[in-house]
Amino acid sequence: MSCINEFLSSARELGLSCSALDTEQSRLFIAEVIGKFRPERTSGHLAIGHDSVSIPLTPNEFTYSSHLDAVPAYVFFEQHGADRDRVLILHDGRNLAKVFENAFGMEYFVSDEKKSYLLAVNWYVIEGSGECHAWMKWLAGPDG
Repeated sequence: MSCINEFLSSARELGLSCSALDTEQSRLFIAEVIGKFRPERTSGHLAIGHDSVSIPLTPNEFTYSSHLDAVPAYVFFEQHGADRDRVLILHDGRNLAKVFENAFGMEYFVSDEKKSYLLAVNWYVIEGSGECHAWMKWLAGPDG
């Protein structure tokens, strides 16, 4: 099953509202986010790298999204596979981790409509750049 289908299936099972941008809107959104934040890896092991705060995936994987605002979260996956050029929208970003907790493991990017932040979630860490820095630093703790 593709990441897109798994995400949509998980959100439906949880009764969460989500939708998708059409392919052209998705391409434009992804290009703008990638152009703004310039992540080091957009396929394989997703990573932002520079100018980001990093927290370990465990124990944050299924709780970090509670720090997002109650606005839509825009999710996209690696850009060299079957799920490229598609953006899914979870209408309340605070529930994002619940969707992934209910799905098989996958790597993904998250932003908002304003493109004010970018999160990269991979098998080991959650990296954040932009307006998520404050709560990411808080989650990282005094050593982060």
